[in-house]
Amino acid sequence: MVFFRGGWFLPLLLAAGAAGQASAQSGVVLYGNLDLGFVKESGSSARLDRGYNNWLGIKGEEDLGGGRSAIFNLQARFNPDTGQQERPLTFWQGESTVGLVSQDKGSIRLGRALSPLWHNVWEYEPWQNSGFNASLAAYQTGGYSSDGVNDGALGFADFSRISHGIFYNTPVMSGVTVHAATGLEKAPNATERVMGTSINYAGDALGAMLSYERNARKDEIFFVGAYRQFGPARIMASIAQNRRADIERERTFVLAGTYRIGANTVRAGYGRNRETGNHKVSLGYVHALSPRTSLYADLYRERTTANPDGRNDRNGMAVGISHAL
Repeated sequence: MVFFRGGWFLPLLLAAGAAGQASAQSGVVLYGNLDLGFVKESGSSARLDRGYNNWLGIKGEEDLGGGRSAIFNLQARFNPDTGQQERPLTFWQGESTVGLVSQDKGSIRLGRALSPLWHNVWEYEPWQNSGFNASLAAYQTGGYSSDGVNDGALGFADFSRISHGIFYNTPVMSGVTVHAATGLEKAPNATERVMGTSINYAGDALGAMLSYERNARKDEIFFVGAYRQFGPARIMASIAQNRRADIERERTFVLAGTYRIGANTVRAGYGRNRETGNHKVSLGYVHALSPRTSLYADLYRERTTANPDGRNDRNGMAVGISHAL
C-alpha cells in the first residue's frame, strides 16, 4: 500500500472508500498513474522528476436503461517526489465532469476536462505529449495554450483544459469520431470563449487527427497528425500552425517512431520550430515488467535561441519507472 502525505489527499481517500462501497451497483472505479525517475541535464544538478504526469482519480458509470448511462470523472494531480498537490489553486486539476452517454448519440459532459485537441494529440508523439524530459510536446503545439489569459495566475493549470465547459463526443462511425467543446463562461480578462474541435480516425494500422482550437485570447491553432503501423514499428508525424496575439505565426512539426520487440520498445523523434529554429532530438527505451509497470531510459538534446547570448544547447538523460494503478 502506498501512503501520501498532505492534507489534500484526505478528501480523495474518503471518496475512494465510498467508491469501493458503491462499485458493485454503479461501476465506480479508482484509477491513477505514478511516474518518477532520476533526471540529469547539462547546467543543472541531478533531481528526481516525472517523465509523465501523475494522477489519482475516481470515475464511474450508471446504467439508465435504453442504451443510456450517467457518467462522472474526478481526477487530482500530484507530484510523487513530495506528495504535494501539483497545482494548489485547482484541486481536481485533471478533470471534474458529469454527463450522459448514449450508444447511438454519443456523450455529453459538463465541467472541466482536456480540450478536444489535447485529448487526442498524445497519440502522435512517442512520449505521449508529456512535456517532460525527452518529450517533443513543445514541437507539437508550440507556445499555444487552451486558456491564454490565466496561465500565469494558475501556473498553467488550464494550459490544456477548458473550465466551465461543455464537451460532446460523437459515437464511433466507421472508425471516425468528432469531439467538440466550448467554455460557457468568459473570464473577465478574456476576449473570446474557448472553443475547439477535432476529427479523429482510428483504424487497424492507420490513425489520423485534424483539430482546430481558439482560446480566450483569440489565439488559434490548426493541428494535423497521423500514424502508420508497420508490424512492430509505428511511424508518426504531426504539424501545427499557431496564430497568436504576441507573434504573427508559429509553425512546428514532429517526426517520430517506435519499434517494439516483445516487452521492449525503442522510441525516437525529432521536433522543430520553423520560426525560431529551436529543435530537439530524443531517443528512448522502455522495458515492460508487466502490463502496468515499465522501466524507461531517455537521452535528448535540444537547441534553443531563448538566451540573449545566442544558441543554448541542453543535453539530458532520464531513467525512471512508471506504474498504472
